[in-house]
Amino acid sequence: MTRSVSDQIKHDSSGKFGRAFVTVFSVATFGLLIATAYFATGYERGDNLSSYERDAIEVVAMQNAITGDWNETVEMFNGFNVESQREHIILFSLSLDSVHDLITDSQSVIERWKEIEPPEKHITSYEIALDALMAMQDGLILFEEYFQNSLDTMVADQIRADDASAKLTNAKELWRRAAEAAASEG
Repeated sequence: MTRSVSDQIKHDSSGKFGRAFVTVFSVATFGLLIATAYFATGYERGDNLSSYERDAIEVVAMQNAITGDWNETVEMFNGFNVESQREHIILFSLSLDSVHDLITDSQSVIERWKEIEPPEKHITSYEIALDALMAMQDGLILFEEYFQNSLDTMVADQIRADDASAKLTNAKELWRRAAEAAASEG
């Protein structure tokens, strides 16, 4: 009988996999997806959208795609049953490949966001959104380091995972603040 990743920690004294890691980053990224969707809808003005609003919606949609792909990585990670060192290598290799691609996509989104010229009244939400994009990328980079380290050492370092999760939680909070700022900017 195979064991899930979360069951593995209960039965394996080596501590390779952490139950908190699996739970924390799934919840944080779901919140980020909701926050980015709200931010995009904060710019909708019917048929009368400014070029800034169109550009912002486009970039937020790109970010939502990255968040969706990240959530798929989380689901794959959580759903993978690990009983052997070989399965550990497969899981962390797949996760590493996925997060590496997301980092590349994230950099493209950041560069696209930086190309946008926000009107004076949207400077605050624009800057907070940029901070959110960068925090998301920082979290992904930390997860990349976590997955690589787990492959190199064959031990999943809970502290590294917690640090990466904290960055994604910060990104979620920044998106919430950007959405509030955008709503108040009118």
